[in-house]
Amino acid sequence: MEWEEFKLSISNTDLNGIDSEYTFSTRNLVAQFKAQGAHLNKWWVMTPVDWICPCCKRRKSEIVRLNKHNYLTCQLHEHHDHMKEVVKSIFEDLSTKRDAIVADELSEKFAIKASFALSAYDNTIICFDCNKADADAKRLVKCHKFFSFSPKEISEFVCASPNSEHRIDSDKAVEVWQRVEPIFLMRLKLAQQLAEIASEKKDWYQPSARTAKQTERLAKWFLKFNGISKFTEFEPEKLLYNTEPFRGEKNSWRIKKVAISTKTPTDNDIAHLSAVRGRYWNKYDQEWTCPCCFRNKRSCVRSSKKNQWVMEIKKVPLFYQGNINGKRNEVAMCMDCVDSAINLGREVSKMLSLVLEFPSSVVTLQELSQVIIARPHSKHSFKNEAIEDLLLSICKRN
Repeated sequence: MEWEEFKLSISNTDLNGIDSEYTFSTRNLVAQFKAQGAHLNKWWVMTPVDWICPCCKRRKSEIVRLNKHNYLTCQLHEHHDHMKEVVKSIFEDLSTKRDAIVADELSEKFAIKASFALSAYDNTIICFDCNKADADAKRLVKCHKFFSFSPKEISEFVCASPNSEHRIDSDKAVEVWQRVEPIFLMRLKLAQQLAEIASEKKDWYQPSARTAKQTERLAKWFLKFNGISKFTEFEPEKLLYNTEPFRGEKNSWRIKKVAISTKTPTDNDIAHLSAVRGRYWNKYDQEWTCPCCFRNKRSCVRSSKKNQWVMEIKKVPLFYQGNINGKRNEVAMCMDCVDSAINLGREVSKMLSLVLEFPSSVVTLQELSQVIIARPHSKHSFKNEAIEDLLLSICKRN
C-alpha cells in the first residue's frame, strides 16, 4: 500500500496509541473549529488521541485552539528540569577560570551524569499552555533563571478552561515558589560541589568500551536478524539456553527447611515500608487478613534478599467447583501463599506433563490453606504428607 493510500485509509478512524493530522479525530476537530488545517508537533503525534495533560487534566479536544493563521494549534512539549544546564554552566565557569585547565571530556560527562541526581522530576510531556504557564509563573515570582516548576506544581497554580490559554493564580504561584525555594537552593549548592569536583578533575567516572545497555541493544538486533524473535517477543534470548540447568526435584520448594525468623519489624520499620515500598501495604486496610494462611498484614511482613522488610499481596486464579466458561476464582493472598499455590501447580504440571497457563488454578483456597504452616515474619513451612495426598486428588480431577 502506498503512503497516500494509507493516509486515505485512516481518514475515518484513529490510530492506536498515537495521533495524526490525517485521522478522524483531528479532521473532526478541524471541521468543528472551522480551521484551515491543524498544526501538530511530534509529541502530539507520539501520544494517543485520549491523552490527558498531567498538569491541567485537559484532553486533546480541550487543548486545541485557533492560532492567528486560522490553523488549529495541536502542540505538546517536553517539560524538563534545568539542573543539567546549571551544573554544566558552573562547571565551564570554574574550569575556564583556572590557571591551568585540568578538566577534560570525561569531566564534563561526569558533571552531566551527576546532574540527573539533582533533577526534581523526570522529563514529562505537557500541553503548550502549561509549558507557557511555567515560564509566566517564573517571571511572576522572580525565581532563579534555571528553576522550573514540576508538572505537579504547575497543576497547583494554573486555572484551566477548554480551548483557552491558562490563567495563573498569582498568590498560589508565589506560595508554591516559597515552599520549594529552600530545596532548590540546596540543589544549587550540590550542583556547585559537583561542578567543582569535575572542574578540578577529581571525578570518578570511568566509561566502558561498551555498556551493558549497548550490548543488550545489539543482541536484540541480532536476535531479530537471526529469526529468534519471531518465536516470542518477550525475552527471546531465553529460548537459546536452559534457564534452570540445576533445578532440584519437583518437590524441592516444600521439602527444603526454612528457619523461622527471629526478627520482628518495629513500628518505624512498618512506617518506612509504607512510605517507601507501600504499594501493597497501603492498598489494603489494617484489618486485612490473608484468607489462606490467616496472618494479618503485619505478620506477613518479612525480610528478603533485596530488602530488610517486604510485604506483597497479589491476586491469583485458584480452582473452584463453580468454574463456568473458563472463569477462575481470583483471590488476593499474601505473597507466600501465592508462591505456594504456583509451586504446587508446577509440581502438578510436571507429574501430568501438562503446560498450565495459570499453575495456581489447580488448587482450591481451602486445600491450599490445609497444607500450609504459617509463621509470622517468615516464609511458610508445609505439611508434606498432606501435600502428597492432595497431589493425587488434584491429578485425578485433571
